[in-house]
Amino acid sequence: MQIEAVKQFKQMSQDCSILMVDDEVDLTDNYLEIAKRFFKHVQIANSAKEALEYFQKDKYDLIYTDLNMPGMSGIELIHTIKTLDPKQKFIVISASDDSDKLMKLLAMSISGFIVKPFNLDNFIHVSMEQVSILLQSRLIQEQTDQLHQDLKKVTQEKQIQEDMLIQQSKLAQTGEMISMIAHQWRQPLSSITTVLSTLKTRLELGLYDELEDPVSTFTSDFTAAYETLEEAAVFLTTTIDDFRNFYRPDNEAKSFKACDAMKSVLGMLNLGLSKIEVKLDCTHCINSSVYTFESELKQVFMSIINNAADALQEKSIEEAKIYISLKDEGENLLISIIDNAGGIANNIIDKIFLPYFSTKNEKNGTGLGLHMAKTIIENHVHGSLSVQNSTRFGGAEFKINIPKSEQG
Repeated sequence: MQIEAVKQFKQMSQDCSILMVDDEVDLTDNYLEIAKRFFKHVQIANSAKEALEYFQKDKYDLIYTDLNMPGMSGIELIHTIKTLDPKQKFIVISASDDSDKLMKLLAMSISGFIVKPFNLDNFIHVSMEQVSILLQSRLIQEQTDQLHQDLKKVTQEKQIQEDMLIQQSKLAQTGEMISMIAHQWRQPLSSITTVLSTLKTRLELGLYDELEDPVSTFTSDFTAAYETLEEAAVFLTTTIDDFRNFYRPDNEAKSFKACDAMKSVLGMLNLGLSKIEVKLDCTHCINSSVYTFESELKQVFMSIINNAADALQEKSIEEAKIYISLKDEGENLLISIIDNAGGIANNIIDKIFLPYFSTKNEKNGTGLGLHMAKTIIENHVHGSLSVQNSTRFGGAEFKINIPKSEQG
């Protein structure tokens, strides 16, 4: 054999480990002397039983084995190890020309044969081919592992970007939300001011002193004032809790009633102040719960309803209405949000879920709301979000279809 072939084989096999099995000690000594010139680690076993013990403690790139051994034969050893690790590669060293044995070996996908008497040329010739295949497999596996790592990294980065966009989408609504809080708080704060001013004025003018039973009258007025203040305080607390929970990121999915989530969003939006009538129908899902991220689902509701409200106001629709229905459909929940603002133009209806696409002017629109709504529903909630024009109501109809149970 040419010296270049020997050098090439030595370079190829330097990071490989092998197990060589033969019951004849003189032969295994000869194997060891030859093999250790090339392989990083060479283990010798003088019986199939001993080889099996070595295999259970360590891993080998190649196992060279004789066939005819006392106790457990080479074929039995191969079968046993293949049962434990079907990918293990074997090279058989044998002088046997038994056709039955050869057929069994072929059926067990043996990698190669070395015919006795064992010599360097045969050893290198057969081994080089298997080592080459082994190195190619390693390279492919390394590349596959790297691709998996890269994909995992990209997926994690994509998830981080999506989470950031969800929060940005929420923050983009901050000014509008503050305006909503101001509108909702104006009436209860006005009630508080009126009640306190009335009591203070009566006390300062001494009106109670002129009454026949001032204590009883003052007590009655104070009790009524207290009830009004308490009711206003509860309303203010509930409102601020709703907004605080809306902005809080969801770390874990949980079970909750979608209808209650919708009512909470409508309470925050308080569209009655904008003279928009909202009709909510939960009769077909009264006891239905969903398992998902509540805050994110509320954000979707708010984005779509806000979009409908903006369309109604921009077009100055008389008798503006938004119809909302939640319907239990077995394993899924179907939510429909429809307005009567005239619908979406056919040339843009396929674009409204694209990022940064907006039909609003630059001052009022970011183009993130509906895009993030679709991202949340499809990627986080594992449902679907679609839009079409409703001929029945004369406006846009958004359909949200989400699973009620946890997704694996």
